[in-house]
Amino acid sequence: MKIAVASTDGKLVDLHFGDADRFLIYKIEDGEGKFHEIREKTAMPLNNHQERWVASIDLINDCKAVLCNKIGNEPTIELRKLGIKPIQLDCEVKDAVSECSKHLLS
Repeated sequence: MKIAVASTDGKLVDLHFGDADRFLIYKIEDGEGKFHEIREKTAMPLNNHQERWVASIDLINDCKAVLCNKIGNEPTIELRKLGIKPIQLDCEVKDAVSECSKHLLS
């Protein structure tokens, strides 16, 4: 299974879901989160708030969870409809991925 992480530097979960220009994708294998790839939004300008978070959802629609610093109500509802669990955190990526993999597997 895959999880997406909104991070500017790969060290901290520090981005609002809709503001993330990229997501770090981790695969959960054997109970551990292993870095898989970086997914970036297209360079085309996204002018309104909804366009930004819809583009984020499109980018991570095959993931089971997304770890971000903040997320609004509307994207939370839409993610849950797709079976993606939004998780708000303010910590290091490695700790967040580790905790998330434990909770998703239990």
